[in-house]
Amino acid sequence: MKHRVFTFTYGVAALAAGIMFCQAGCRSESEQDETALLAEARPDETNFSSSTAKNPYKEVATNLLARTVFETTGPNGIKIEIRDLFVPPGKTAEKVSLPGPAILEVLSGDGKMTSGEKSQELRIGMTVAVAQEAAFSLESRDIEPLVLRARVFAP
Repeated sequence: MKHRVFTFTYGVAALAAGIMFCQAGCRSESEQDETALLAEARPDETNFSSSTAKNPYKEVATNLLARTVFETTGPNGIKIEIRDLFVPPGKTAEKVSLPGPAILEVLSGDGKMTSGEKSQELRIGMTVAVAQEAAFSLESRDIEPLVLRARVFAP
């Protein structure tokens, strides 16, 4: 008998607690806190934020942005540079060249690299070797930009 009363008491307490939690969490929209909207920017306002990127991309050719991520001097005075190359979606960057032989890794997007008569499809995760003084074009064929990481070894 004592066991049944104990179980019944906890059962009623659990039911009452459940009902209280449900009522506390269920408020109508009119009871919820409202946050006021921000004022719209003036048409002539150009300073939207005071923050700036620490290492922004810079336009180095038509439809090609680049930024240097890392650079150092390696053995025998070889300059080792890691660059990110960015081609906007649906655009082609013509006559791209790097200061030395390089290995390109596709970080984002799909595209095509063309050097002379040869072309190479580019997909995320692929790597491509580029000879010293080679000129090539990069075409972005996706809705995302084509982003490549170039490891350049300049003599």
